[in-house]
Amino acid sequence: MALPKLLILTGVTASGKSSFLYEELRSWPLYVINADSRQVYHELRIASAAPQPAEIELFPHALYGFLSWRENFSAGAFVNLAKHKIAKALAGQRIPVICGGSYFYIHALLYGLLPEVEILPQIQSQVNTLSADEAYRELKRVDPVAAARVHPHNAVRIRRQLMLCLAHGAPISNLKRSGGVSAEYDILQLEFNPDKAQLEKQVRRRTMAMFEGGLVEEADAVLRAVGEAGVDWQRFPALTGIGIREFFEHYAASRRLPKALSNAERSMLQEKIVRNTLRLAKKQRTWLRNAKPKPIHTKTVDPSRGVNHITALVRNFFQI
Repeated sequence: MALPKLLILTGVTASGKSSFLYEELRSWPLYVINADSRQVYHELRIASAAPQPAEIELFPHALYGFLSWRENFSAGAFVNLAKHKIAKALAGQRIPVICGGSYFYIHALLYGLLPEVEILPQIQSQVNTLSADEAYRELKRVDPVAAARVHPHNAVRIRRQLMLCLAHGAPISNLKRSGGVSAEYDILQLEFNPDKAQLEKQVRRRTMAMFEGGLVEEADAVLRAVGEAGVDWQRFPALTGIGIREFFEHYAASRRLPKALSNAERSMLQEKIVRNTLRLAKKQRTWLRNAKPKPIHTKTVDPSRGVNHITALVRNFFQI
């Protein structure tokens, strides 16, 4: 009996995944499941480059904008929810599409998660006393493989990984994973990866569109809400992502809210977001290159060289 088919669109940020989905597959009976760790937050629609309302209307979407910035979202939560949404898509005679650049989530869905490790309160206290940089250096010392899989700015996940290593008493990268669905589906995984020059153009174009579309106003509202809550923004994963973090960092240095920024300050932050996005893309290329295993039908694609080839790959796989 043939396995049900699953489409995965992943790759570096701003590489054209969403454009391909909404422009080339807009007439298909899809069910889109978000695999972007920032697009789950409804207050960060612009900062996370979430789908536009008109795109959302094309076909059912899941796991977009359903959490507040106050809430954490883990790979384990993603795996559990994504499994349910895939089953729902298939039951509705739709093609399930996992779309997003948080490949750690996708890899966890396909190949499983590490077993539960009990973390004692004294370990939590020990790790939480470390700064983000100190925690990252310590993680690199005790488990360089695990450290290489975490973005240096993801302080929450860095601390979590370090706690797991200390609780386990050994590198967690040696632990066996379980619960993956890779054997349950016939999977086509497309990894979008334009060349560096083209990617920079796309990053600059997208960042400019974010500012023109209300990013400053969105950041101002979030920053005010965090100030009213009286909490440390760096403790919330939603607020440490590119596109919002830069506004918090600038406010910490200048005490100027986003709406009060001068044109020069806005231009400076726009350029900073571009640079940070390109650094993230470089890191994502390394993650994708080193990630093992992968589905048999995995292809690296570059939409800037034409989308007809990519569309043909999808059509041939689904025999449409």
